[in-house]
Amino acid sequence: MVATIDSAAGGNTAVAVSSQTASLTAAARQQQTSTRAAEKSEAPKFRPFLPNDPGYITVEPDGRDDVTFRDRLRQAIEAVASAFSSREGVTAIVDRVVGEISKTLDEAEAKGEEVAVQLRIAALDVSVADGAGGSAFASIRQFALEVGVARGGKVAAEDTRVLATDGRSLGLSQGQIRAGLTSGTYQRVDTGSTDSNLSEAARERLAAARSGLERVKAVQDALAAFRLGDEVPLRDLFEGRGGSAAIDSGSLGQVFPGIGALSFR
Repeated sequence: MVATIDSAAGGNTAVAVSSQTASLTAAARQQQTSTRAAEKSEAPKFRPFLPNDPGYITVEPDGRDDVTFRDRLRQAIEAVASAFSSREGVTAIVDRVVGEISKTLDEAEAKGEEVAVQLRIAALDVSVADGAGGSAFASIRQFALEVGVARGGKVAAEDTRVLATDGRSLGLSQGQIRAGLTSGTYQRVDTGSTDSNLSEAARERLAAARSGLERVKAVQDALAAFRLGDEVPLRDLFEGRGGSAAIDSGSLGQVFPGIGALSFR
């Protein structure tokens, strides 16, 4: 069983949940192996800076006095952020993104280095597991904002930030950034129950996916018992005694499409 939650106007994440944890576990382990390999410097530490690369929004100093480099940088970030947030939230996103790269820009300017900034929409694939070496129960793909400061004709991994679409850091390691620096697709395996590195949108969708998976499992177990002659678990779900998996009696037809509502006497 695979359930996919696609992003809409207010979200930007697709969540796929599978009851076949074996395949997800294999995918999670493969991602862990890829990340470890990247952290052993198999991935490049930088990519060449190409000012006219169509895959990026590039902001360079142009020598004008009426509009400063950082003003034009804010305008470029605002243009990207407006695709993910309402006008009220765009300013906060721009402030966060600029704050993430300000230190790098300040250091470069102090050394007299010519800098440019490249932005693009990237992707982050996250496998969520119960614990170290545990079964992965969800795979999340979310949009990310990659911001790289170019200096010396290159964009180094240490000068690149991979952020959520709300401008907050995704907490990727240098090895993980190197692994996705060229492709724009980043990977991470999350363990534990905190999900602290996920964006707010991703956390909401993961919570919805977990809740949906619990409900599906409860219904499957109840139907299995019903076929064996025990109607109590199914009755409990319909009458609201099934805990978090309890089913709204007004949606019985949706729960069992093609079967209709089941009534109990």
